[in-house]
Amino acid sequence: MIIKETDIYDITENNVDINKVEMLDNILNNVGPLFESEIQANIEGLSELKEAKKTIERRLLEIKDQLQILQLEFGRETKRKKLLNRIRQLIEAGLLNDPSFKSEIIILLKVIDKLEDDLLDEHIERMIKTISKRFSRNI
Repeated sequence: MIIKETDIYDITENNVDINKVEMLDNILNNVGPLFESEIQANIEGLSELKEAKKTIERRLLEIKDQLQILQLEFGRETKRKKLLNRIRQLIEAGLLNDPSFKSEIIILLKVIDKLEDDLLDEHIERMIKTISKRFSRNI
């Protein structure tokens, strides 16, 4: 038997398109509900994950703010400690014979907790200069 190709179709293009659409509709009608429940479950899970993410982000921001505050406080405490060590060095070296210098240090010790960081830095530098001047005079 010889099969010859011709331009004559067994079915028309309209019939093929209609059959394809009907077949797809049947597939979607039978299989669609199975996927729909899975899709709905995943959407609910996704919304829960989004809420959990927002909660975690808020908590992280709170912790970040607390850490920044602690970092600032630690810096201030470090500067206070450094200043107090410089004053201790002056006292141990016996360099506080000047009454005006003594009164300045007494005032400084009273207000050390209320000083800004810039003023703490300034006082630390002044103490370092004073210590270096006093020690250079004694040598």
